[in-house]
Amino acid sequence: MSIPEYPILSVSSVEAVYNGAIAALHGVDLLVGRGEIVALLGSNGAGKTTLLRAVSNLLQAERGAITAGRITFGGGDVSRASPSHLVRSGLVQV
Repeated sequence: MSIPEYPILSVSSVEAVYNGAIAALHGVDLLVGRGEIVALLGSNGAGKTTLLRAVSNLLQAERGAITAGRITFGGGDVSRASPSHLVRSGLVQV
Protein backbone atom coordinates (compact mmCIF):
# COMPACT_ATOMS: atom_id res chain seq x y z
CA MET A 1 0.00 0.00 0.00
CA SER A 2 1.40 3.38 -0.95
CA ILE A 3 0.77 6.56 1.00
CA PRO A 4 -0.93 9.26 -1.11
CA GLU A 5 1.27 12.31 -1.59
CA TYR A 6 -1.73 14.64 -1.29
CA PRO A 7 -4.60 12.85 0.44
CA ILE A 8 -8.08 14.13 -0.38
CA LEU A 9 -9.41 12.49 2.82
CA SER A 10 -7.40 12.23 6.01
CA VAL A 11 -8.60 10.52 9.18
CA SER A 12 -6.06 10.92 11.95
CA SER A 13 -6.19 9.24 15.39
CA VAL A 14 -10.00 9.43 15.50
CA GLU A 15 -11.81 8.17 18.57
CA ALA A 16 -15.58 8.23 18.97
CA VAL A 17 -18.19 7.31 21.56
CA TYR A 18 -21.96 6.86 21.67
CA ASN A 19 -24.07 8.19 24.54
CA GLY A 20 -20.93 9.53 26.18
CA ALA A 21 -19.82 6.07 27.26
CA ILE A 22 -19.77 3.42 24.54
CA ALA A 23 -16.39 3.51 22.77
CA ALA A 24 -16.82 2.88 19.05
CA LEU A 25 -13.56 4.00 17.39
CA HIS A 26 -10.07 3.80 18.86
CA GLY A 27 -7.29 5.75 17.12
CA VAL A 28 -8.44 5.21 13.53
CA ASP A 29 -6.10 6.43 10.77
CA LEU A 30 -6.94 6.50 7.07
CA LEU A 31 -5.53 8.35 4.05
CA VAL A 32 -7.34 8.36 0.71
CA GLY A 33 -5.76 9.88 -2.38
CA ARG A 34 -7.66 11.55 -5.20
CA GLY A 35 -9.23 8.89 -7.44
CA GLU A 36 -8.65 6.02 -5.03
CA ILE A 37 -11.40 3.57 -4.15
CA VAL A 38 -11.44 2.28 -0.57
CA ALA A 39 -13.44 -0.50 1.05
CA LEU A 40 -14.04 -0.90 4.78
CA LEU A 41 -14.14 -4.49 5.95
CA GLY A 42 -14.77 -5.80 9.44
CA SER A 43 -17.04 -7.84 11.62
CA ASN A 44 -20.27 -6.59 13.17
CA GLY A 45 -19.54 -3.86 15.70
CA ALA A 46 -16.06 -3.11 14.33
CA GLY A 47 -16.88 0.58 13.71
CA LYS A 48 -17.39 0.70 9.92
CA THR A 49 -20.68 2.61 10.09
CA THR A 50 -19.42 4.85 12.90
CA LEU A 51 -16.40 5.83 10.81
CA LEU A 52 -18.62 6.66 7.83
CA ARG A 53 -20.92 8.72 10.08
CA ALA A 54 -17.89 10.56 11.46
CA VAL A 55 -16.52 11.27 7.98
CA SER A 56 -19.91 12.55 6.79
CA ASN A 57 -20.38 14.62 9.99
CA LEU A 58 -23.54 12.70 10.92
CA LEU A 59 -22.29 11.13 14.14
CA GLN A 60 -24.01 13.70 16.38
CA ALA A 61 -27.36 12.82 14.82
CA GLU A 62 -26.90 9.32 16.26
CA ARG A 63 -26.01 10.61 19.78
CA GLY A 64 -22.34 10.03 19.12
CA ALA A 65 -19.31 12.28 19.25
CA ILE A 66 -15.71 12.37 18.08
CA THR A 67 -13.65 12.64 21.26
CA ALA A 68 -10.18 12.77 19.70
CA GLY A 69 -8.46 13.09 16.34
CA ARG A 70 -9.21 14.99 13.17
CA ILE A 71 -10.93 14.37 9.84
CA THR A 72 -10.18 16.57 6.83
CA PHE A 73 -11.50 16.49 3.29
CA GLY A 74 -9.78 18.55 0.63
CA GLY A 75 -7.80 20.25 3.40
CA GLY A 76 -10.90 21.42 5.29
CA ASP A 77 -12.00 20.20 8.72
CA VAL A 78 -15.08 17.98 8.28
CA SER A 79 -16.40 18.91 11.75
CA ARG A 80 -17.02 22.45 10.49
CA ALA A 81 -18.92 21.37 7.36
CA SER A 82 -22.61 20.68 7.10
CA PRO A 83 -23.65 17.25 5.83
CA SER A 84 -25.31 18.91 2.82
CA HIS A 85 -22.01 20.63 1.94
CA LEU A 86 -20.20 17.28 2.15
CA VAL A 87 -22.75 15.79 -0.27
CA ARG A 88 -22.25 18.69 -2.72
CA SER A 89 -18.47 18.31 -2.44
CA GLY A 90 -18.69 14.64 -3.42
CA LEU A 91 -17.44 13.16 -0.17
CA VAL A 92 -20.70 11.38 0.65
CA GLN A 93 -23.84 10.48 -1.23
CA VAL A 94 -27.43 10.26 -0.09
